Amino acid sequence: MKLREEWPTLALLVAVYGAFAVLTLYAPLLPSALLVICLALVIAQHSSLQHEVLHGHPFKAPWLSDLTVFPALGLFVPYLRFKDTHLAHHYDANLTDPYDDPETNFLDQEIWERLPAPVRRLAELNNTLLGRMLFGPAISLALFYWGDLRAMLRGDGRVWRSYAEHGMGVACVMIWVVAI
Repeated sequence: MKLREEWPTLALLVAVYGAFAVLTLYAPLLPSALLVICLALVIAQHSSLQHEVLHGHPFKAPWLSDLTVFPALGLFVPYLRFKDTHLAHHYDANLTDPYDDPETNFLDQEIWERLPAPVRRLAELNNTLLGRMLFGPAISLALFYWGDLRAMLRGDGRVWRSYAEHGMGVACVMIWVVAI
């Protein structure tokens, strides 16, 4: 990758962090609804940039690219966990397989049949647009954290490291927000 081809990504990174800084600096002067909407858009764009970075942009050195999206402004998902699970999703020949694809929402038929009716209903609701918007983030995060907790209890050092680094990033964002 040539750096001159990556200038739009680098410019967008500067714009996203700049917008976050401006919005948080001037938060007391902005209407709350406008602030929430603008921050949501900035955080969504940052998440999109994280996706670009884990796919090899903007630098050849992955560690340097990873630094461009640290800290994670969204705060909820450690970047390295997103990177690991998303790349595993892409390198899986059995996309949507409930056992191999870490990003699938599908369940094995036997598991589905053993689920209590309210859990099945929630899963069905989560497969609608409204359900995905209302319940999807909480369901996804709960399942994500549950899987990571199990991996950590098994002693998975990569997961531990991801959360340790993420904790440092969250601390940076919180210090910024509190300090201003």
